[in-house]
Amino acid sequence: GLLPRLIEPVAKLGHVPTRVHASRESGDGSELSVDLRLNGVSPRAAQLVETALRSVVGVRQVLSVVEPER
Repeated sequence: GLLPRLIEPVAKLGHVPTRVHASRESGDGSELSVDLRLNGVSPRAAQLVETALRSVVGVRQVLSVVEPER
């Protein structure tokens, strides 16, 4: 049930991911690695999403990269 719980806070903040890729990690499949990408969001919105994802039960680490607008 972790994957839908990751999408929910993003949607609640009014964003739609441009990419969601999930794969089971470790030999027993007990860990899930998720690549969730958003395009066209402000640095403040990215910070809000990052904070929301960190509060999801079961999330151990959140890495965020905010690229400057071109």
